[in-house]
Amino acid sequence: MEASEHRLPPGAPGFVAPPVGPGADKVDVKRLAQTLWRQKLLILTIMAVLWIPALLLINAMTPVYSASSVLVIDPRLNRIINIPSVTEPMGIYVDTVNTEVEILRSRDLARRVVETLSLADEPEYGRLNAPSAGLGGVADSIARGVRDGFARAGAALTAAAPWLGPTPPLAPPGAKAPVEDTTAAANAADEARNRLIDAFQKNLRIAPGVQSRAIRISFDAQDPQLAARVANAVVDVYASMQTEAKRAATVQATEWLQSRLDELRADMTATGQATVEAMRSETGLMRGREAPLVTEEMSALNAQLSEARTAHANAQARLQQILAVKPDGKDALAGAEITGNPLIAALRQRQATLRAQLAELREQYGERHPALTRPAAELRDLNASIAAETDRVVRGLRGEVEQQLSKVQDLTRRMEALRGNAVDALQADVQLRQLQRQADASDDNYRRAVTRLKETQVLEALQMTPDVRLVSAATVPFAPVGPGKTVLAGLAAVICGALAIGVALTRTMMQRGVYSSHQVEALLGLPAVGIVPLLGREGLGRKGLGKAGARATRKGGDFAEAVWRLCARLKLIGAPGEPVPDKGGEVIMLTSSVAGEGKTTLAVALGAFLADTGLRVVIVDCDTRRPAIHRLLGSAQPNAGLTDLLGGDATLEEALGHDDRRRVAVIAAGRPTARPHTLLGSKAMLSLLVELSGRYDVVILDTPPVLSASDALILAPMADRVLYVVRWARTASSLAGAGIKQLREVGGRVTGAVLSMVNVRDHANLEYGVRLPSGRPYLLRQTP
Repeated sequence: MEASEHRLPPGAPGFVAPPVGPGADKVDVKRLAQTLWRQKLLILTIMAVLWIPALLLINAMTPVYSASSVLVIDPRLNRIINIPSVTEPMGIYVDTVNTEVEILRSRDLARRVVETLSLADEPEYGRLNAPSAGLGGVADSIARGVRDGFARAGAALTAAAPWLGPTPPLAPPGAKAPVEDTTAAANAADEARNRLIDAFQKNLRIAPGVQSRAIRISFDAQDPQLAARVANAVVDVYASMQTEAKRAATVQATEWLQSRLDELRADMTATGQATVEAMRSETGLMRGREAPLVTEEMSALNAQLSEARTAHANAQARLQQILAVKPDGKDALAGAEITGNPLIAALRQRQATLRAQLAELREQYGERHPALTRPAAELRDLNASIAAETDRVVRGLRGEVEQQLSKVQDLTRRMEALRGNAVDALQADVQLRQLQRQADASDDNYRRAVTRLKETQVLEALQMTPDVRLVSAATVPFAPVGPGKTVLAGLAAVICGALAIGVALTRTMMQRGVYSSHQVEALLGLPAVGIVPLLGREGLGRKGLGKAGARATRKGGDFAEAVWRLCARLKLIGAPGEPVPDKGGEVIMLTSSVAGEGKTTLAVALGAFLADTGLRVVIVDCDTRRPAIHRLLGSAQPNAGLTDLLGGDATLEEALGHDDRRRVAVIAAGRPTARPHTLLGSKAMLSLLVELSGRYDVVILDTPPVLSASDALILAPMADRVLYVVRWARTASSLAGAGIKQLREVGGRVTGAVLSMVNVRDHANLEYGVRLPSGRPYLLRQTP
């Protein structure tokens, strides 16, 4: 036959891998559950290993009790006397409540509570300074046992000290300890105290109320009475700290005021009223009711000068007005000063009357009538009288003007004289006022200091109260608040279960082998044409693999059924009595990735079972490095084999052997050779396969592993089909994929993969999600 000849008809239906769609990456919950169920023993074992110690530790936990007290910030004061306090009461603000909460959480308060209650003497806190502090109940017991053992060993060494060597000299009485020892002891004491305070603060909880001035103080302890004592002691210490702070501020204020009194008294003496009076006497500066006398005198003189100037101006104005009047006019003598004169007023009234008579007479008699003579003469006399009286008034006004001018000049001279004295007096008055203010301030400061000192002394004598009050004292709790052993046990079970499941899933993900036909199709891209179970040594028999041995036991029966199923899927067997088609025999090559995958056993079993159906079968052992066909068939190493035949050292008849029990022909590997790949790739090998396919119906080639030797890659193009054997749960998918890829690259027709050495029950659980039912095996009855 030709090397490129293909025995399968073109377009024949084959096996394809399932399609990989968009949902291929979704989590299959059912398969995940099946995976976990398969590893339930591992999960339960891990859970038991982890959960039982956790239960022991939880059961060994000491119950914890919690006690709470509530205090309220109350800044309202109950004043006995109306004296302001040195420290103002706290306001009702959110930041005030938060500030007090931080004070309650402070290490200073914790230290005072620890010292007040002597918590170092309590068993719960006394263990903190032990070497095994914080280990728990069981660990504490172990640690105490170790300490007791060391103590007994130390006592034994002390007793044996005289026998071991000289005793070091003791320190003389009264000798001081070294400085290093004292410092180390002090550091150890500080460290122990700090550990105690840290442990105390971990158990103390301060919770401010929501939209209120209340603060809840809770404390957890193993002793319920200790929890109640500590919760109440925190309130007491906090209140006493507030009271002490107020009292300290008051005492500090009193001491400061006392120290300042002498200074204020000296300052008052230096800048007091005596200094002011001495300066007043020295400067001769006398004060009036509201200002110095010089200033008051200048003020009065200035007023007089203003009045004199006003009077002079008025008199001069009246004089100018009279001088400007024309005596002969009809409006003559109309000035204010003249009209105010009663004589002139009477004369003017008589003048008006005469003028009226003359006007009437002129209108009645004319200008030249004698009746006008007498009134006219009388009018002339009257005008002369008015003019004489007017002259007298003018002379009087002129005298008044001169008198007022003299007065103004005199007052001006006096004002100029006082103005020079006023400047000096003003400067002296400024200094005097400054001294007076200093004297008043010193006197006021001294009086205030004395008054405040007396008030602070009174406050110091009073009983000060804090700005908080206790509204709910802590009581001894009856039931513990923790630890919730049931909840912890459940949580531990969940955590242990999660860890166990994680280990199981990790173990599953780390498995590199192929476990099911689904994985064969998805990972390798080949149809899974057969699933062959693990046969074991009992199925091989004393004389190698045989049909009777393969069916004798349950495992053998499963193996036989798997081989029959493989033959059926490969369409290598037909119905009983059906004639064998007249065509050349089919060359089937079996190979694998690495050694030890069961391909040789499968090749022998496949040949034996095909021969049992009446087919002519020949098995060729192409593994010249590790030949095993003759061993499985239970025969000795033949004298001639494949290498002898291909090398021309033997004929086909000499190399061809027959197994009468299995009715198969066998060509062994032959003698070892240094160049097997040269022989297998020669034309002689191709001619041998053509001749064997003409004589036999099925030619089975057992080849070395693909990844171990190149022999399988050389023979793959010569075979009609290649069956790739993958060991169940052992062969990595990457190795199998690499081997299949190399076979395809050289032209090999890889038509399917066979899972070999399969654990039937585990595979059924992996493949179908359930285990096969146990019971009586479904085997064929043996013929007599």
